[in-house]
Parts: sequence; C-alpha cells; structure tokens
Amino acid sequence: MKKNIRITVVLLLILFAGILLPGCSGKEKAKTVEVPSVINMKISDAEKALEEQGLMLQVVKSQPSNSVPIDCIISQNPMPGEKVKQGTIIKAVISGGSENTTVPDLTRKSFEEAVSILQSKNLNLGDISEKENDAPVGTVLSQHPAPGTVVEPGSGVKLTVSIGKFVTMPNVIGMNVDKAKSLLESQGFRVTKIDTTDIVKVSGKIVLYQYPMPGLKVRPGVEVRLRISK
Repeated sequence: MKKNIRITVVLLLILFAGILLPGCSGKEKAKTVEVPSVINMKISDAEKALEEQGLMLQVVKSQPSNSVPIDCIISQNPMPGEKVKQGTIIKAVISGGSENTTVPDLTRKSFEEAVSILQSKNLNLGDISEKENDAPVGTVLSQHPAPGTVVEPGSGVKLTVSIGKFVTMPNVIGMNVDKAKSLLESQGFRVTKIDTTDIVKVSGKIVLYQYPMPGLKVRPGVEVRLRISK
C-alpha cells in the first residue's frame, strides 16, 4: 500500500514539474516576429537583416528592372510588416539590371554600317539630314541622341550624313573654247565633248552653251559639255 502511495506521489511531482517547465517536457514553440523590409537591398544585406529576426532568404527568380539596381531585391513574400514564425523562408525576386540600352557612337562610320549597328542594339533609324562636307558621301557626321545616352529599346537615332563637297560651276559662255577649256580643267572639271553649230554666226570658236549650266552646285571633277560656234 505504501509502495503504491509513493508511486502516485512521484507521478504527481513529474506532472507538476511538466506544467511549470513546459520547455523541459516538450518542444518549445517558435517565436513570432515581424518581417522586415529587404526591398532595394543587396542580397548579402538582406540575408543579414533577415537572420537577425531568425528568418531565411530564398531568391526565387531574377527579372529586368529600370529602377532597381542589379542584384538588389525588387519584391518579397511574405510582405514587410507581416507576422511570421522564426525560421520562415522569405522569398525574393531580384533585379537583373536595366532593360535599357546605350546609344553607340556612329560618327565617322558609313551610313550602311551605322544602320547595321543600330539594328544590333535594338534601336531604330530616325530622321536623316544631309549636309555638304569634305567627308566621303554617306559618312555619318553627327547623331542624336549623343553616344553613351541611355534609351529604351526601339528608340530612334537621328543621323546627319555627308553628301560630299560641291563647287559652283563657272561661267565660260562667251569665251574662246581654248580659254574656256583651260579654265574648267584648272578647277578640276573635265571637258568631255565639244559640239559646233552654225546657227549663231560668231567667229573665233566662242562657247555658246555649256552643261552643267553656270552657277549650278556640282561635284568636283564633273564632266562638262560645250557647244561652240564654227
């Protein structure tokens, strides 16, 4: 009888101790914490901030962003301020960097080469302006936006292109053909054909007509035709 009483007392003491000391009798319940914001943080900084609260970081994917720097967090789940148990995994989406592109330097390149470069950069050809210049025909003289400018894909780039150098055709009408030919050739022109006509009665082989006409803007070295009197 006394033995049964002792056993009962021991069991009661064990039960009483279990009530007073739950941590010793079973698994302690996880503590609830508030989720901190890790948005815009670098991954390493976000991990530290979460570890301080007993939480863990898991990067689930990367996506382009024009506002959040590369390798920084765009969004998180659970959201900042939510109450969760310690040990909870916070899932994050990080920035893969900007989708924008940088305008390449197209100056001094040929028009065809410039177009090819724009296509490779996912940019479009904008308005084209022509300008008289010593540079070879088709050379890109300037551009807008300027090289190095960051723009969205598909943006247009305006080009100013050289159309070469022009000179003014001199007036040789009324000159003796030899003098006219000498003047034209001294300025780099080529007299390729000389016709004669007797419609106008003028002696001395005088130039009655020329092509290109006097005063026209022409390329250096252009061919000139003359018509003279017999």
